[in-house]
Amino acid sequence: MYWTDAWRIAAAMWENSLALGETAVASHAVIGHRSRTIDAAMRNPLGADSAELNRMVPEKMAAFSQAGAALLDDWIGLHHDMLAQGSDLAAMLTGAVPVRARAERISRRASRMAVRAATAGGRALAPIHATATENQRRLGRKPPA
Repeated sequence: MYWTDAWRIAAAMWENSLALGETAVASHAVIGHRSRTIDAAMRNPLGADSAELNRMVPEKMAAFSQAGAALLDDWIGLHHDMLAQGSDLAAMLTGAVPVRARAERISRRASRMAVRAATAGGRALAPIHATATENQRRLGRKPPA
C-alpha cells in the first residue's frame, strides 16, 4: 500500500505541474486576446463583442468557486483525519486499547493524508485549468476584435 501511495503522490505532483504550466500558457493567450477585445470595446462600444465581455467575470467566479470548494473539501478531510490521529495516539498512550491495531490504523491514515495533501492542489486547479484551456481553444479559433 505505501509504495503505491508514494507513486500516487509522485504522479499527482507531476500531473499538477503539467496542468499548472498549461494553465499559465492558456491564461497568457486568453488574457492577450481579451485585452484586445476590451481595447476594441473601449474604442467602439457599439461594435463590442458583448458575448465575450459578458463571459469574463462569471466564468472566473464559477471556476474559482469550484476550486475553493474542492480545496475546502480536502482541508475538511485532512482536519478530520488529523483529529482521528490525535484520538488514536491518545488512546495508545493511555493504554486503553491494543497498540498494534491503533498503530496500523495510524499508519494507513497517515498514508491517506499524504496522498490527499499531494492531490488537493490538482483537484483545486482542475476547474481553473479546464476554463483557461477551453477559452484558449475557443478564442484561438476566433479572430480578436
